[in-house]
Amino acid sequence: MKKFKFKINESEYEVLVNEIDENVAEIEVNGTPFTVEIERQVKPALAVLRKPAGKVTPITTPTRVVNAGSIKSPLPGVIVKVLVQAGQSVKRGDVILTMESMKMENNILAEEDCIVKTIHVQPAQSVMQDDVLIDFEGTVTAAPAVAPAAVQTNPSPVAAPKPTAKSAGTVTVKSPLPGSVIKVYVAVGETIKKGDTLLTLESMKMENSILAEKNAVVKAIHVLPGQTVMQDDALLDLE
Repeated sequence: MKKFKFKINESEYEVLVNEIDENVAEIEVNGTPFTVEIERQVKPALAVLRKPAGKVTPITTPTRVVNAGSIKSPLPGVIVKVLVQAGQSVKRGDVILTMESMKMENNILAEEDCIVKTIHVQPAQSVMQDDVLIDFEGTVTAAPAVAPAAVQTNPSPVAAPKPTAKSAGTVTVKSPLPGSVIKVYVAVGETIKKGDTLLTLESMKMENSILAEKNAVVKAIHVLPGQTVMQDDALLDLE
């Protein structure tokens, strides 16, 4: 069981992560139990090349209808910034707002191509889990033609970096939640400052920025983009 405490607008929240079973986590927020579904995206670290020879006829997919829907807050937190407005068209993967939760700044992403209908929150507003953030209108879009790709035989795997031995002054940055590494922004030997973004982690359909808690030098990096991590897995070593 993992225990977290954080303070939002003078209100204190105590989060207990009781159990994680595959992609389902049992948590408690101030004594209230919640069941949270964790979406894991596993990206194989293999070199994929298109076959150079031959002309390929693209496969045309039919027009698809995107139904109206809403985006809800995955965790308690505070809205930092709203990046869209009513009537605006957004695409899947666009950042629509940012919120702070568990000392992390999280990017809330659009799940489909759609149009913003109603915005229910504003900056500095506190929200609880499952509070509705934004409503969307349905749209009709033509999916792009997709051409099949060939995978080269015997691709070269990408080797994961080996962790180095830790000295007395080494601090290990660990993953606060299960998720998938999106991007690493630092390199071994680089000098960083407090508040710098070390890497981004996708967890519970949110893009989380992992920040440096002090001025330091990057000693070792234990993860790669696309790698899946569990809670408390080592991400980087700082000294």
